[in-house]
Parts: sequence; C-alpha cells; structure tokens
Amino acid sequence: MGKVTRSKSVSDAPSILYLVKQVQYKAYVRLESILQPLGVTAVQFRILTTLSTRPNMSSASLARLYDVKPQTMIKQIAILETKGLIGRSVSKANKRRLDLTLTDSGTAIVKQLGKDTRALERELLSPLDADEQDQMRGYLLRLLASLSGIDDESEDGELAEEFTREHRRPGVQRL
Repeated sequence: MGKVTRSKSVSDAPSILYLVKQVQYKAYVRLESILQPLGVTAVQFRILTTLSTRPNMSSASLARLYDVKPQTMIKQIAILETKGLIGRSVSKANKRRLDLTLTDSGTAIVKQLGKDTRALERELLSPLDADEQDQMRGYLLRLLASLSGIDDESEDGELAEEFTREHRRPGVQRL
C-alpha cells in the first residue's frame, strides 16, 4: 500500500520564524566562507560597503547609522585601518572630525565581494524562479517595513534608509 500524504495543518507546519532563522543561518555560513579568504567579517563588509557608497563618513555617523555604541564602531574601524582597507583624514568641514574613506585595497575588496555575494545570492535563490523571487522579496520588504514601523513609502516616494540599495545588498546586516 502506498504512503498516504496529508496536508499539514497550520499547527503541524514548521514555524515561519524558525524557517527564516534557519535560512538566515545557512546563508550566513555560506557568506562567511566567501568573506573569510579575504580576511573580512560580515560586519566589516557592511562598513566597507557603506563607505563605498557614502565616502567621508565619520565613525560616529556609522555608529548612529547602525545603532551601535561609538566604541564598538571605533574597534571595527581600527581593524579595517590596520588591514589597509580604509583611511582616516581630517574633515575639511570640521577639523575635529576624522572622515573615513576606502583605500584602493578596500575598493578592490568591495568590488570582488560584490561579485561574489551576487553569485552567492543567485545560488541560494536558484530553487525559485524569477517570479517567486520577486514575490519573496516583496513579502520580506513588507514584513521589514512593518517591523520597522515604516509606511510602504515615505512622503517623498523614497523608501526609508534601511531599504536603500546599499542596505539591501546580500550579506548586509546590522552590526
């Protein structure tokens, strides 16, 4: 006799929160395998990516953007500077502020990791066709907006900071 399959009721189905966390964890492990050979962590990749789109930010501005303590950001900045991926210079606008910029090495790493993370995203999403990927992206954006207390769009039609191109990049996450 063949095995009878029954549709799972909502109470029998795995928790969506559990599934999201499992997918996030497995994707993070894969991301780390891409970042590790280049000596960059996910947190450092996020900082580098931000500086690639917004040069001359201060560490205090980065700390506010990521909602972390300035001391936490300063530690990451020091590591990136030691690795030769970013440089600090006195701000032209405020002599008491140090602006952060990518070095040539930092720019090269961001470019390489951009290619690698896009390839990883294509691999991870390969079980879904283009329409399913678009639907999933839409669902996730709606959930993120809801959890962030953000309307679908702000008054000027721009999505909030968390939805900018830089923040939507694969592997980008809060510190």
